[in-house]
Amino acid sequence: MKPPHEVSDPRLRMAVDANLGWYGDLCALHGVASSLEDGLWWSRTPPPPLHSDAVVIEPGVTARQVLDRVADRSRCGVKDSFATLDLTSGGLQVLFDASWMHREASPDRSLPSGSSTWSRVTTAEELETWTSLHDTTGVLLPGLLAWAHIAVLAKHADGEIIAGGVARLAGGVIDVSNTFAVAGHHLDWPELVAVVAGRFPGRAMVGYTRGEELDDAVEAGFTVVGDLRVWVR
Repeated sequence: MKPPHEVSDPRLRMAVDANLGWYGDLCALHGVASSLEDGLWWSRTPPPPLHSDAVVIEPGVTARQVLDRVADRSRCGVKDSFATLDLTSGGLQVLFDASWMHREASPDRSLPSGSSTWSRVTTAEELETWTSLHDTTGVLLPGLLAWAHIAVLAKHADGEIIAGGVARLAGGVIDVSNTFAVAGHHLDWPELVAVVAGRFPGRAMVGYTRGEELDDAVEAGFTVVGDLRVWVR
């Protein structure tokens, strides 16, 4: 059956578009040019580390469109935002499957006990520590800290970072991404939601994740609104 050419669920549309905005910001930070045509985004030169060379943002995009765009790249990544394409004919294989999620805005901004240990990362030195724990060294660069619409968040215990995430204001919603907890600790999603809502009140939240973290996010009020798949070659 031919896939639809429009996203019927506005929550899914918000999540996909917010993620595309993150790609735009990160490419600007790394000096990477990009293009968007016929529902497909792609970087004109190698993208920032850990990010895809092409991103499907409309369900009507075909596998042939995608493969043509990455044909000249021996190593590449593709994010199929709707998990409908088969890219195996181009020598790509699935890296992981995940789920888009959405959480309605909540009027309650009270912070759970212990959440006061969260703070915004403001220095290059702290960001270096944060990225080393999240395996994103060389991906999230210090220039990110100068942008008012992005907050790199860190939770501390005994003077050490034990968890983190990024909250990005994106067209009226908050894109929550790059979440993690160090070994021996657990990311408290209700706490993170409260911290993000305290910084950007009155807005819905979107993002994507998988596995146990997805289960935790759902328990914190997120709803799964779609599937995505990342391919690599």
